[in-house]
Amino acid sequence: MISKRLGEEGTVVMLLLVTEDGHVADAKLDKSSGFPRLDEAALRESRRWRLIPAKQGDKPVASWGRFAMTFRLTDEN
Repeated sequence: MISKRLGEEGTVVMLLLVTEDGHVADAKLDKSSGFPRLDEAALRESRRWRLIPAKQGDKPVASWGRFAMTFRLTDEN
């Protein structure tokens, strides 16, 4: 709510460690949005994601990947 009131927008780029079962085991900031509140919100939310893991052959494997989350204000409530 504070970020919304202050008009903060931007894209957070994160490095995420995705486990064999698709959970995010670790999340690190790769490129800041310029707003610490947005960066922290993106890292916190990414830990709740379920993703498709990388594969080696047919076997799922843990791997690091780069993901972006964009915060954009709209006219909606």
